[in-house]
Amino acid sequence: MRAPFAAVATSVLLVACAKDALQPTWSGPPLPPLVLHDVLAEFEALAKAPPPPPDSTQREVRDLADIALRLVEADARLFARAESALLAHAHAPLGLEPALKHKEPGVRARAAWLCARTGQAILQLPLLLALKDERDPDTVVWLAGALLDLGNDAGAAWLTAAIDDARTAERAGALAIEALRVRKVELPDAPTWDQLRTELRRLTNAWRTTGAPSLPNAPEPDPEELERRLAAHLITPAGWQLRPVDEARFVLRNLGRRGVPMMARMVLDQGHHPRTMPLEELANLGQSASSAADAVLPLLGDTASCADAIRTLGEIGAPAHAPYLRPFLDDPQSELRTAAAMALGKLRDAPSRARIQKLLRDAGETRDVRVAAAFGLCCFGDDAEAAAYLAERAQKRDYDESVLALLRERLATHRQ
Repeated sequence: MRAPFAAVATSVLLVACAKDALQPTWSGPPLPPLVLHDVLAEFEALAKAPPPPPDSTQREVRDLADIALRLVEADARLFARAESALLAHAHAPLGLEPALKHKEPGVRARAAWLCARTGQAILQLPLLLALKDERDPDTVVWLAGALLDLGNDAGAAWLTAAIDDARTAERAGALAIEALRVRKVELPDAPTWDQLRTELRRLTNAWRTTGAPSLPNAPEPDPEELERRLAAHLITPAGWQLRPVDEARFVLRNLGRRGVPMMARMVLDQGHHPRTMPLEELANLGQSASSAADAVLPLLGDTASCADAIRTLGEIGAPAHAPYLRPFLDDPQSELRTAAAMALGKLRDAPSRARIQKLLRDAGETRDVRVAAAFGLCCFGDDAEAAAYLAERAQKRDYDESVLALLRERLATHRQ
């Protein structure tokens, strides 16, 4: 499961050095025009649920689901026919999604298995929401396996954790072997736990980098339904309830690149608040969100979103846009110098290296900017001076220890 430390560490740095009175100074190449519009209203319209199917269809699906989920008694023949009919039914989610929240763990686990058997990729979203709150270890395994079966490799991280738990190791191992072999991963007849962990971690790392399914011929979600569900998640910051926002972040962070186009649209909303969350989640997705770079670039000209835009361009890997970031190393706002030093380091932008080093060595510079510069220089590779500066901060305890720890974790990941 991807830890959102990209946002946490950088946000602490940026908030610490923010100055409201200053405006960004621009001396770089001409920015694309910033055209903001009411995306929120568009998404609110998209998020409206379509008319439900006829009552007779709803009853049919729910009756089939009750039998397939073993909630009602049925002989073997009726059970097999109901299960087959449900799996082939276009409206199967009507019967399966509610079951993912059933009070009985066994029902939730079977609902997850049936979701995978439908082949309906749109069920990744309710499966992710169920996984977020699931506390039963066995059910977590089935939810993770279902995600993998539907082409969402985020499930590999949960299976890896389940293999390390004696209560779930056997089932998780069996589902892992099945998922890996379907993906044409060569395994011995009796793979070891370490071999399974290694291959699952490889899937997880590839998913975090590309956001693309490794499953051959992975099913594609219905475009209109995917757009509707994602729109419903992306409008949640406009409200005041925290749980829907938390759920939206979890889904967007674990859906891979499928959520990127909708987030790229929302970052151009006319309101600062609605575009903040998608900017942060694009940054958390890293390189798998690189296709959003052109949408984010104009926000460098927006005072309210500039720092977030700089950070996002650095995180998603947009080296072609580095010339637009370099001028911020000399910006009057320490917030923007901080963001630029980290972003250009992440991009390993060679023309910026000497200027970032100058920021590190400037005794009159703010501590936040110097820490960011040290981090940026370490991203290029081994840099004894920068590493020593960060080590000194840790030794003297004159900088936020949690931020330093997160930066060290980020550097370790960045160098892999």
